[in-house]
Amino acid sequence: GDPIEITALARAWRKHTERTGYCALGSLKTNVGHLAPVAGVAAVIKTALALWHRTIPPSLHFATPNPRIDFENSPFFVNDSLRAWDCAGTRYAAVSSFGIGGTNAHAIMEQAPPQPVTQSGDKLRTFVLSAKSAKALSRAADNLDNFLRREPGADLDDVAFTLQEGRKAFPVRAAVAADNLAALQQGLAAI
Repeated sequence: GDPIEITALARAWRKHTERTGYCALGSLKTNVGHLAPVAGVAAVIKTALALWHRTIPPSLHFATPNPRIDFENSPFFVNDSLRAWDCAGTRYAAVSSFGIGGTNAHAIMEQAPPQPVTQSGDKLRTFVLSAKSAKALSRAADNLDNFLRREPGADLDDVAFTLQEGRKAFPVRAAVAADNLAALQQGLAAI
């Protein structure tokens, strides 16, 4: 199946480029074995981690390519060593999971957007609120604002954690991203 897959990919890529040998190919199978029905999900996880860490993991135990695959004239090469994923622009990766059972899927993944840099140098936190109605959500925002006015030294990490993990989720929701108390209070006022 590999020669057919690489030939098809090369034909598709040739519509856009004549470059050769610049796109790394990898295989989950060489890292963890054949995972049958969950191979696609595991490959998405591996690819997401590669994008996050900006590192391309090796295809282990690779020695020589299948002679029926024309790597020399294709955009592809087998990545056989751990490689830094340096890229001037946005990093993209594709996960293909073609199985005998008919679970044919191809997903294109993109690196996560950069985290916003805050002017204060403090870290950005997400404060989530939920309620059963819009009116109750507004009341929850007011209650949180009142608490923060009474307790201006409250640990914002603890507040964010409690709101995310210690509260039941209801259908009407809002979130405020803030890096300090003033920004949080400004966001709450808008709810």
